[in-house]
Amino acid sequence: MQKIYSCFLLVVFVACSLLAKAQDDEIKNAVLWEITGNGIESPSYIYGIINFLPKDKYKVPRKVKQKIEDCETFATKIIYNNHARRQFNKAVRIPNDGWINDYLTDDELNQLRLLLLLDFEVKEHQYHDFYSRLQPIILVTSTTALYLGENIVFVEEELAHLAKKNRMDFVGLGTIEEEIAAFEKFPIEDQVEAAKYTVNEFDQHIADYMALVDAYIDDQDLAKVKDETMKATNESKEFRRVYYDDRVEHWMPKIEELIQGDPTFFALGAPYLVGEVSLIQLLRKKGYTVKPVEL
Repeated sequence: MQKIYSCFLLVVFVACSLLAKAQDDEIKNAVLWEITGNGIESPSYIYGIINFLPKDKYKVPRKVKQKIEDCETFATKIIYNNHARRQFNKAVRIPNDGWINDYLTDDELNQLRLLLLLDFEVKEHQYHDFYSRLQPIILVTSTTALYLGENIVFVEEELAHLAKKNRMDFVGLGTIEEEIAAFEKFPIEDQVEAAKYTVNEFDQHIADYMALVDAYIDDQDLAKVKDETMKATNESKEFRRVYYDDRVEHWMPKIEELIQGDPTFFALGAPYLVGEVSLIQLLRKKGYTVKPVEL
């Protein structure tokens, strides 16, 4: 009897392990997810996005367009109106009228100037008045956008355009004040190290970004996308906690309110969907069924 009981426990353990592994693999290989259960009358959807992508590699998938049409509300991290943009543009500048010279060596500054002024043909006054005043991590993102040039598509804008055509209601899960507060807790030491890596190893920085793009578009590998995103932040644990984990938990009541009402399409940064603290896991813990949608 003891042997049979032990075998039974082993079978249960293996089954649970296989189920857990299947769920882990599942999370790595989908960017669009359907939410049902817990009394929801119509499904809602979460689409993990990246801020900007190469235009020649990405277009909104047909299945995503269909699911947007099936929903009545379009939800994003925050609503970017003119007021929000002005606040954010002010917040991403180095405080106290500082500039990037305060953080980089002379050699690194020369590398940065060569990159922006020669490779990307940024004007001297643009460099001095704008780019050199950006906080280091924003400068990192800006160099990637400059590299893409005209070959760039802003994913949230594309989705918002479709939502407007469908006359959907727009909802922000948070506020611009919360976005700025989270950003301000990004340790400057980690920002500077990320900027130094970008300046000193720009070719590798772009290779890292293209690896993220391929993981997102070709493999729909959310775990790889999050890993590459965190690499660009110098693997800052504090930034991960404040900017991702804490905010996901803060958004949950609003998300539940929305999906218990009208069918909602959520367009949110891909890193929010996967990890120990993530939208998919939190929704499942609340009793919702969250399944991948094949594109």
